[in-house]
Amino acid sequence: MRCLIAVLLFLITACPALADDLQAFSAKLAPLAGIHTVQAEYRQIRLLKSMNFTFEIRGHLYQEQGRRLLWAVSTPLHSVCIFEANSIRLWDAETNKVTTLSGNDMPWLKLLFDYQNSWLSGNLASLNADFEIEVTDAQTLRLVPKRQEFTMFFSAIEIRFRKEFDAIEKLTFSEKNGDSMTIEFSNIKNNQTIPEQTWVLPPK
Repeated sequence: MRCLIAVLLFLITACPALADDLQAFSAKLAPLAGIHTVQAEYRQIRLLKSMNFTFEIRGHLYQEQGRRLLWAVSTPLHSVCIFEANSIRLWDAETNKVTTLSGNDMPWLKLLFDYQNSWLSGNLASLNADFEIEVTDAQTLRLVPKRQEFTMFFSAIEIRFRKEFDAIEKLTFSEKNGDSMTIEFSNIKNNQTIPEQTWVLPPK
């Protein structure tokens, strides 16, 4: 009984502290609200734990906050995806063809688009409805999905921000089977004009 009381007392005192930590972290993300465009390079590492195998993808991205996101792969194969609120356009160098997928056929598309906008803008309030959010260190948040459909794809997401809190430095997606995907961002440039030609597919 005394052990149970001790646990309850710990939870009662710890919960406000956790809430305070999250509120303080949210305040540090204020610089993200002033970011309207992002350009960056990335290194994506996929780990398949059961096979003890990793492979790497490199590329770059362009982001217009709330409008569209371009995700380009330069190695090992060249391809480009452009995400918008209601569609995805895909192009690959091998076929030089563009495929368009409608958001009406994929309800999860708008959810995905909204979440990545929330991550990049530091909007924790909008994420809180569908994720348990934990502060793991001075620059990192851990998100655990509440929605069943998300747990099929990942068990947790870790988001590490730059020290200036004006960009995401690293994303880590963990899966229940031990597999993971880590994306590290570099050469990040904020609020620079993105030429309209960038969004044309096939790329010129």
